[in-house]
Amino acid sequence: MQAFDTSDLLLKGLRAGLDRWAAREGNAAEPLYWVLRTQIAEVGLEPGVSPGDVMTRIPASMREDVQRLFRGATSYFDDIRYAALAPVAQVWGTVVNALRVAADSNRATTVQKQVFAYSVDSVAKLFRALRADVELADQLHQTYRAMPAPECQAIAALLNVDLDRSPSRSNGESELDTETMVRLVRLLDHEGPMSPEEQRYLASLTPQTLVDAAFAGLRSRG
Repeated sequence: MQAFDTSDLLLKGLRAGLDRWAAREGNAAEPLYWVLRTQIAEVGLEPGVSPGDVMTRIPASMREDVQRLFRGATSYFDDIRYAALAPVAQVWGTVVNALRVAADSNRATTVQKQVFAYSVDSVAKLFRALRADVELADQLHQTYRAMPAPECQAIAALLNVDLDRSPSRSNGESELDTETMVRLVRLLDHEGPMSPEEQRYLASLTPQTLVDAAFAGLRSRG
C-alpha cells in the first residue's frame, strides 16, 4: 500500500484554493493571499520561486503592508516549534491564526492579534475558495477532522462539503458567509462552558448541515 502523505494533501489543497482565489481576483487579491503565497515560496514549497519573486507580483498599493505582515509571521513562527516539523505546517498555521483572530476567538493571544490581523472578509474568501473543489475540500475536511485540537475541528467544520446545500454548490460555488464562519469558529475554538445561545446554535446543527455530532463533545456544556 502506498503511504499517504498528509503534508502533500495540505499543500495541494491550499495551492488549489489560492489558485482559485487568484482566478477570481487576480493581482487584486488581498494581503492574506499574498502572505500565504510568499510563505509557500519561503519554506521551499514552490520550486524555483523565491519570496522576492512573489513580492514583485504584488500591487504596489499593498506591497508594504504584505511585507510587514509576512515579516511578522516569519518572526512569529521562529518561536513556534511545530513549524519545524513540516514546511506546510507554518503556512497552515497562518490560516489557523488568521481565522482565530478574525473570528475573535477567546483563544487568540495578544501576539496573534497583532501578527495575524486580517479582515474577516478576506478569511472567508479563502475558505470559499478552499471549499469550491468539493472533492478536495472533503479530503481536507477528513484530514482535519482527525486532529484533536479545537482550531483543527473548526477548520474541519468549515471545509465540510455539507456546510451549504444550496444549488450553487453543484457548480463549484460556496455560499459560506462571514457570520456563519465566525459563529462556527467561536463555537468550536472558544474555551470554557458554552453559553445558552451557543447551546441553541449547536442544537441546530446536524451531520447534514454543519458539523458531525462528534463535535458536540469538544466543549463542556458547563
